[in-house]
Amino acid sequence: MANLLIRKKRLTKSLLFLSLMFISNAHAQVVRYSEVVEKEEQEQIRVVGTLKAYQTANIAISESGLVSQVLVNDGDYVKKGDQLLKIDDRRLKAQVDQLRAEHAAAKQNLKAAEAEFERAQSDYEAYLTSQKNNAVSKQQLERSRAEANSAKANMFAVKQNVDAVKASLTFAEVKLSDTQLFAPFSGQVVTRHAELGQWLSAGDTAFKITSFDKLEAWLDIPERLSHLKHSEALSIPLQSASALATSNKVKVINQIDPRARTFKVIAEITHPGFMPGMSVSAWLATNAKSSTLMVPKDALIQRGGSYFVYKVNTDGDKQSAQSVPVKVKFHRSGWVAIDSAVLVNGDKVVTEGNERLMPGPVVAVPDTQVSSQSVSENVN
Repeated sequence: MANLLIRKKRLTKSLLFLSLMFISNAHAQVVRYSEVVEKEEQEQIRVVGTLKAYQTANIAISESGLVSQVLVNDGDYVKKGDQLLKIDDRRLKAQVDQLRAEHAAAKQNLKAAEAEFERAQSDYEAYLTSQKNNAVSKQQLERSRAEANSAKANMFAVKQNVDAVKASLTFAEVKLSDTQLFAPFSGQVVTRHAELGQWLSAGDTAFKITSFDKLEAWLDIPERLSHLKHSEALSIPLQSASALATSNKVKVINQIDPRARTFKVIAEITHPGFMPGMSVSAWLATNAKSSTLMVPKDALIQRGGSYFVYKVNTDGDKQSAQSVPVKVKFHRSGWVAIDSAVLVNGDKVVTEGNERLMPGPVVAVPDTQVSSQSVSENVN
């Protein structure tokens, strides 16, 4: 029911608009207008920057070898941990199997050496007890002690061999695991360098991946806006092409570029209309508040690098459109702050029908979709 009432209202407005066109004289153009609003506003300036992926990496292979499998291609989306590529691992598997066998044998040798040491140490302790009772000679005791020491040294040597083989096995297993390449984070494969059958050396780049869920806008900010550093809850509106978004995760880099006299602000953003590499604009508030004229963004016309609006002048029962140049100060919520030597608070400016409008007679009707109330709500 509510949607039906809205459609009826829009139809009524459209019929009124067409009726005025019909009854107007042949030279008058029918337009809609809104009023200029003057408010105390914190001035904003436009800054520019570049969108970058939150994460970008050239994914390199850690182990040299022949590429046996390529599992992703340019443009593919991958999740963290997804396998991307595999190197021929037959030689490394054989080496791992050999070292595992050597490690098992070394552990068995260690058990035998430990048993031999325990036997020799037990014999020595028995001879030591007997020697106190003069049951064995001093030479027998010394020979037993030497055998125990020799068995102990042999046990330590065998244990070191076990540790060495284990270290070699661990290293070989790491090299074997490095024959597989996995995505370090979720993202999109933007470039594939590896081909099936290609030889890759350790450190060669196989893929370039960028994250797609989050972007960063790197903005160059004039040093006079250094007060942003102290903003506790900084929120920045961003625009790139036709996409608009607001970032509430902002970091200020506390370093001035001595040449450009600017510093960096990094604004994190998630928006499907944004892509890495795009230019981005932002409107940032200055410290000072001043009285500012605001017009709806639909009133603004740009031609040849200049901006102007059409002002509606009334003389008795006649209306005419006058082209008025303006200077854009900043944008805010569908409205534009301007400087003008002609316009004042309450002036009427054309918001519909101004694209091909020429100065001269018009029939102007209020634009009920834009009001002074709405600007009060949007720019506060």
